[in-house]
Amino acid sequence: MVKIRHFRGKIITMQAVVAVILTAGVAHATTDGARHPVNCATAEGDLRAIAAEKKHAEDQQAESIIAITPAGALLGLVTGTEQKRLSMLNGDYVKELDQRAAEIKSTCGVE
Repeated sequence: MVKIRHFRGKIITMQAVVAVILTAGVAHATTDGARHPVNCATAEGDLRAIAAEKKHAEDQQAESIIAITPAGALLGLVTGTEQKRLSMLNGDYVKELDQRAAEIKSTCGVE
């Protein structure tokens, strides 16, 4: 009876691993680098949204420390989010937001 329980435990573990791997394929984060062109009709709203996202990103930088823990790194590798977390941690994302805001301001003449 003990052997059967041990065998069932292994089956459940294998099923969980397979489920995580299959789910990771579906949840894979994509970053194709494509940017929408600047639309001056929505520039002020876009700048407000960028400012809100920048605030949120700065708040999340501390939470991105999970990317360098062993479990977080493994999960990031499986789901494809480790680069996003690391770029959030080192401030690249906030710099990209600043660049986009500057691009909108210079293109549309908005302050």
